[in-house]
Formats: sequence, structure tokens, C-alpha cells
Amino acid sequence: MAVNEPVPAPVGLASPSITEKDIEEAILKLYYDPNPAIKDAAQRWLFSVQRSPQAWQFAWDLLVPNKCPEVQFFGASALCLKISKFWNELPPDQYDNLREKLFEKIFLFTAAERIVLRRLCVALSSFTLNTAPEVWPDAISGCIDTFQQVNSSSLDEVQKCTALLEFLTVLPEEFHSIHLPQSRRPAVRAELQKGFQKVMSVVQSLLGQVNTPSDIQHLSLRCVASWVKMDVPLSEMQPVIDRLCQLLQNQDVFDICIEALIEIISQPSANKYPLTIQKLLNHVLQRKEMLHNAVENRDMDIVEGFCRLLVSLGESHSKILLAECEGPGQQAVVEYMKLIVGFSVISGHYPVDETISSIPLIFWYTLQDEILSCDKEHFVKAVQFFVPFFYELIEALLVKAQYPSDKEYASWTLEEKEQFRCYRQDISDTFMNCFSLLHEPLLNHLYTILMRIVQSSDTQWQPVESCLFAFQSVAEGGNIRECPCLNDLFRLLGQVDMSQTHELSATSLNMLGAFSEWLCYNSDSLESVIPLLVHGLNEPSLCGPASMALKAIASECLFEMAPFAETILSSCQQALASNTMKSKDSIRVMSIVGLVLSTMELQDIMSYLEAILKPQLEALEAAGKEQPSPSNKSTIVTKLNMLAFLCHSLDVKRDIAFGDDLDPEGETTTVSLPAANGPQPVLLILPSILPVLEQLLRVWIQDTGVVEAVCMLLQRSSRTLLDDFKPMSSHLCHLIGQIYSTIPQTSALELAEQIFMLFGSDEDMKPLISGLLVQLCSKTFTLVPQGAHDHTDVIEGFLTMCKSILRKQTLLLVHEQIQLSSVFECGLIGITMPEDHTIKSSCAFFVAWISNSDKHSSLQQCLQQHGKSLLELVLKAISGAVPRKAVENMGDVMYAMVKESFSTFSGWITELLSSPHLELPLVTKDQRINFARLILRNKVNKRQVQDAVREFSLMCRGLHGMEYAQ
Repeated sequence: MAVNEPVPAPVGLASPSITEKDIEEAILKLYYDPNPAIKDAAQRWLFSVQRSPQAWQFAWDLLVPNKCPEVQFFGASALCLKISKFWNELPPDQYDNLREKLFEKIFLFTAAERIVLRRLCVALSSFTLNTAPEVWPDAISGCIDTFQQVNSSSLDEVQKCTALLEFLTVLPEEFHSIHLPQSRRPAVRAELQKGFQKVMSVVQSLLGQVNTPSDIQHLSLRCVASWVKMDVPLSEMQPVIDRLCQLLQNQDVFDICIEALIEIISQPSANKYPLTIQKLLNHVLQRKEMLHNAVENRDMDIVEGFCRLLVSLGESHSKILLAECEGPGQQAVVEYMKLIVGFSVISGHYPVDETISSIPLIFWYTLQDEILSCDKEHFVKAVQFFVPFFYELIEALLVKAQYPSDKEYASWTLEEKEQFRCYRQDISDTFMNCFSLLHEPLLNHLYTILMRIVQSSDTQWQPVESCLFAFQSVAEGGNIRECPCLNDLFRLLGQVDMSQTHELSATSLNMLGAFSEWLCYNSDSLESVIPLLVHGLNEPSLCGPASMALKAIASECLFEMAPFAETILSSCQQALASNTMKSKDSIRVMSIVGLVLSTMELQDIMSYLEAILKPQLEALEAAGKEQPSPSNKSTIVTKLNMLAFLCHSLDVKRDIAFGDDLDPEGETTTVSLPAANGPQPVLLILPSILPVLEQLLRVWIQDTGVVEAVCMLLQRSSRTLLDDFKPMSSHLCHLIGQIYSTIPQTSALELAEQIFMLFGSDEDMKPLISGLLVQLCSKTFTLVPQGAHDHTDVIEGFLTMCKSILRKQTLLLVHEQIQLSSVFECGLIGITMPEDHTIKSSCAFFVAWISNSDKHSSLQQCLQQHGKSLLELVLKAISGAVPRKAVENMGDVMYAMVKESFSTFSGWITELLSSPHLELPLVTKDQRINFARLILRNKVNKRQVQDAVREFSLMCRGLHGMEYAQ
């Protein structure tokens, strides 16, 4: 609504003119009317009223003592809005009057509702920021003097201080949120920084008085925390910092002191003042006794406050810790590190008994990263100093990662269990980071602890599980090579009673999977590992972790699987026959089968496939004949996915490379699998699979889930076979056409795209491939434009497929039976879709089209006919028709057009930007012309074209120069 238009009253309210009575009635309806429709109408009306020019007047009428707080608050909020957002409406000759009235109302409401006072202080802050320093020099000093010198019998000193501190607190906050022209912001910041010492003298005076009320102390501390964000020099805050540290003894203001100190040490410029940080650290260490008492008394609020402060100090100033560890402050760093480790050994289970031990974990990563970035000389000294603390941390976390007793854990809520799981993941990351610094000695240390626990007479499962969890965490970080204790570790697992609990067994299996890369280079240990894994496959509760671990190991150690192939396959066959596995586990087991079969001779492969595949195909065929139902569909999709993963992993023509990943320049040898010279087994089993798929589709072709599973099976098969898939391609093209003609869906297009990429250049396949593409295009054209919004995924998939064809098999698309103008129209419609990913795909399609247009006259001709429409859509998208994050994609299209079709493009963009039909109300004629010149001038510089598009988009959206646009 324009500000000069009358503001309509909501339903149930009075006349269309704005009256005080109407506003009060609307406010009461907003807060107290039980009818949501009335509330909504009142809210929308009040929203418009606040933005009207009349708000400059009625706001004052609402700010009188006899009004209810809701009305007063609305009046104060209206003033805030007008001063911060509509400052240009106010004539300069009214500035002084507005300032006087603001002070008058603040003093009037100082003893009233705090929420109203705070909004008035925000209004005064906005006024200050809009007038300082040009109109109102020394504004902060002037404000402080006005508050302190006000002569009113109705205000006592506490009320004066309250109003002053509220204003001083919100002033920096408002600076960070208010919209100021970029040209004024540095001057305003300088004015605030100039007044900083005056503000701090006020705060210091209030905090230094013994009889200062606690409310004033709280407000003073909030004020300090707010001003620190102005990035003021820490050296100028030393007296305030000293006072804050003294006030830590006062539990009434402890929390806010902690927040203020954290704000101080977290400022980006704080690292310029190491002496100030060292003094602060010493101050906090002097409160060590207070911390120890809080730990003993389980006063967790105090403990958490100290923990957050010390961790923030370490995170922000780890360089100081490293510098002082060999300097005069060494003892302080020792004391600091002991406290940090102490937070990780707080008794109790996270999160039921305590929630503090998770806070320091990020600090250890920061410290480790800082140590690793040291130069060689300092690195050695830092390691000697800090490594003992890392080992203390490791032992502490081994305790904190332990599960509670079975009885206690059963009493936890689901939320508590989830928090504990996330906590253990954070601990896992910490173990991994520690290994980056400690390397193999950490594994030896863990093994020593584990061996001691296992050999103990009264071993509980929790400490064992925690050690295995630590090994797993380190292994997931990779880069482990020579470590003799790992061979001993796998042998030691045989002495652990895995039947004690599921958690212990699952962690041990997950750990084995994490060491898959190490096992590839230390295959002797597989003799200890494989029996544990195949045993887990046939335990329903352990099949998940066992199959994940075995798949990881089989993938990494494929060539080493041959000696264990029969054992693994027999176990997999037994597990599949049991029908007790979850769907994802059975799919994973089929992947394992494919991997292990790949290591065998063709005759043995086919023999095992006969035994393993036949029951699955029979079950799939039987399910396909049954009446469709949700459970029936679940069975079908699971079986199809099992076959898909089998066809993906069963590849006898892959080459196995042997080399050292840690030595890229080292020699790499390649070894072929035993059946590499024969046909691919997948090609031999597809003839028995395809008839079952055809039977399924007769019943389930309307079901997206089943069709997706069928397409994924065929897609994975073709990826394995590549050129060997050619004998099956005719069958497959017919199947794709049948699916897409019945119900167009993305999965069929993705499968077709793969076939086009494989055989698009094969002259023998040309008629078949071209016929399929014509069929897909014809069906897609029936969806646009009317049904496009109901099939955005299909449009996106079609454009993605066409983009790939344009890039790699362009001749397929310029077929005489394909209407290129209709293909182009699909792209134009795609740009208008609301989904970001569809817009992105459309732009990528056009970039591919434009980039290849000079090689094919039909593409060039179509671009000449419809390119202007494309550019118009792109310009509308840039100006606001698409989300800002999609603007870069539009820049890609513009760059392709100006680069590949400069002469034509220059005429189009000049004509469109000068046309009144292209509505760009926030952009001037000169800005349009300048944008066109920038694009044309930078036809070979993509980055500058993107920058120009981005800037023009911000201008069109009214965001240019605003912080929100950053």
C-alpha cells in the first residue's frame, strides 16, 4: 500500500479514516479476540497503519499513561518503525522537536512498563543513528548528559539509570540492524566509538559502587556486552574487565558477567591484545576455588559458566596458549589445561546427569589444529607440552563414552538416548582429531587399556565397548598404515564375550568395517576378521552392522576375498534364505554376494548365481502375480533393489589397482580378476530377469515406486556392462518407451539418457536410439504448457537428458522428426517453474544449446527464432521472478548468449531494456543502459558478467547497497 493512500479498516472496525479509537479497538482484537479471522484482519490493518504518514502523529496520542500497555507498546513500535524505515518522510526542521518529544516520553514511561520504555529507547537510538554526527554532533555525550541532568520530581536515581542504560544498551544493537546508507555507516561507527569511553565511565561508576541495586548491575553488564560488539580496543576495557572478574563472586550477576566476558574475548580484534587476554586468564584462574566448590556441590550453572568462558578463551586465543606454554605464563597454561580436562571428567552420564562435558570438545580440535600449523621448532615444544593433556583427555572420554547400566539405559527417554548418540559422535570426532596429532602411539595406548580391561576378572561390557568405539573412530579418519598392535587387536576380539549385549557386538563389527582400508594392506588379519563378520550375518540383530562392515571390507580388499569366498557366500545364502533380514540389510548382502562372486571363475560364479538368484526371482515373480497391496509392493521393490545392487557389484572386468594412497608418486600395479576374459555374468543373467520385469510392469506400470526400482535395476546393469549391454538394448528401448508413454517419470528419462550416452554414436543403433528419443520428446510435448506445473520433475528430467545429449550426442536431437522449437519451449517453461533445481536444470540446458548452436544450423535457427523470448524471461528472472540464489544460473545463460551470439544478443538486450513493456520500476533508464553496456563489454569475462547480473538484480529488487544483500 502506498503511504499516500487511505488505510482501509478491517472488518468489524470503524471508518476508513484512522482514528485513535479504531487503533485501540484493533489492538484489543489482535490480543484478545478468540476469532482467528478477526485477529488476522486486525493484524494486517495495524501493519498498514504503522506504515502510513499519519503514524507520525497518532503514535504520540497512544503514548499516554492512561492507555493500556498494549496500546502504548503499539505507539512506541510505530515510532520505531517510522524513524528507522521512513526517516525520509520527516522534514529536517522537525528533527529537534522529535528529539525533545522522545526524551519527554522516555522520562514519562521510565517508571511504567519496561517493554514500552525499551521500544522508546530503540526509537531514540534510531534517531541518534540517523542524525549523528552531521545533524547531532557528540550525540552520545549529549544523550548521557540529558539523562543524568533531567530535573523531574517523579524520577529517582534508579529510574534515571534504568532509562539511560536501556538506551545505551540498544544503541549498538540498533546500529547493527538499522538500514543506513553505506556512505554514512563509517561516520556513524566512528561517532559511536568516540563515545565509548563516556559510556564505559558510566558503567564503571555504577559497577564500582557497593550499594548499586542488582537490576542496575544487570543492565550495566548487558550494556557492556552490547558495546563490545562495536569492536572497541580491549586495552581500553581493562578496568571494566577487572570489575567483571571481581563480580564473578556475586551469584546474582554471575551469568551475565560470563556472557559479557565471552563477548569481550570473542571479538575478532581481541587477538591484538594478548596482554589483556593473559590478565583475564589469570583473573579467572584466581576463581579456581569457586569452581571446585561448585563441582563438589553439583552447582552445574556455575560450572557451566566457567566452562563456557574458559573454552571460549581457548578457542579464540589458542595462539596465546601456544606462545605461553614455553614462556613466563607456562604455569597459567598448565592450570588452564587441567581445568579444561576437568570439565571432561565431570561425574555422571551425559545428558541425564550432566550436560557440560560436551562443551570443551571443539576446543581440542582448535588446539590440535593450531599445534599442527606451528613451524618445526615450535611444533616439537608444543607437542612435548600439550600431548600429556591429550592423553588425559582420551582416558576421560573413554569413560564418558560408556553406556550406563542396562537398567539405567532402559529408563532413559528416546530424546535422551538420541542426545547421548550425538554426544558419542562428537567424542568420536575428537578421537579422530587426536589421532592427527598423536598418530600410532594413540592406538598402542588404546590397545594397552583394552587388553588390561579384557584380562580383568570382573570385566563389564561398557569399558570394552568404549575402547572399540575409540578404535573405530580413529579408523574412520583413515591414514593408518604400520601399527603392529592392530593385528593383536583383532586376535584379542576372540577373547571378548560378544553375547553380553547388542551394543558391544555392533560396535565391534562397525570397528572392523572402519578398518577396511587398513586390512587391504594387512590382509593377514582377515583370517581373524572374516569369521566374526559371517557369524554376525546370521544374527538378525547384528546383520546390519555385520553386512555394512563386510561390504566395506569386500570393496576395499576385493582381490583378498578369494580365499574366503565360499565361507562368505554360504553365510550370505543362509542369511537370505532365512527371510528374517530387514530390506536394507538384504540389499546390502546382495552387494556382498556380487563383490565376492567377482573374484571367482565364471563357472563357479554361475553355479552360485543359480543357487542364490533363483529363489529371489521366484519370489519376485510370485509377488508380481498377486493382487497389488502395500505389503506386496514392499516385497517387489526390495527384491528389485536386491537385484540392482547385485548387478552393480558383480563386475568381473574391473581392474584391481595396488599402490600406496599415501605415496601418489609410487608405482601402481593393476591385476585382472579371474573371469575377466569371459562374458560378464550380469549379461548372462539378464535374459532370465527381463521377462519377470515385463510381467511386473503389466500390473505395476502405474506405480512410480515399482517403476523407479525397475529402472534403477536396468540402469545399474547397463553401467556394469557398458558396451556389452548392446544385445539387450532393443529390449530395453522398448521397455523405456512403454513406461514413459504410460506415465512419464524421471527414472525412465535417466535410464534413457544412459542408453543415449552409451550407444548414441553407434551407427547400427541409430534407428533404434533415435526412435526412442522421438517417442520421449513427443510424449513430453503433450505435458506442456498446460500440465507442466503438475510434472515439474519430468520437465526437469527431460531438460537434464537433453542437456547431456546436446553436449555429447548432439546429432540425436537434430533429428528431422523432433520439433526443436517444442524442445526449446520446454526450457522456457522450466525457467518459470518455482522449484530452484528445475530452474537450474533449465539454465544448464540453454547453456548447452547456445554453446553448440554454431555447430548445427537447426539449433542456430531455433535460437534466432526464440532467443529473444529466452532473454526476456532471463531479464524478468533477474529482476525478481526467481529466488536470488537462482540469479547466478541466469548469469550463465546471459554469458553463453553474449559469447556465442554477440551480434544478435546485443540487439535483443538493447531493445528489451529500452522497452516499456519490460517492467523494472526500481531501475532507472541510465541503469538499464549501463547494465547492457557492462554485459556487452565483458563478453569474454564470465566473472564480470556474473557480477554485473548480480548487481543489476539487487537494483531491480531494491536491495542494492543494503547489508541484507551481502
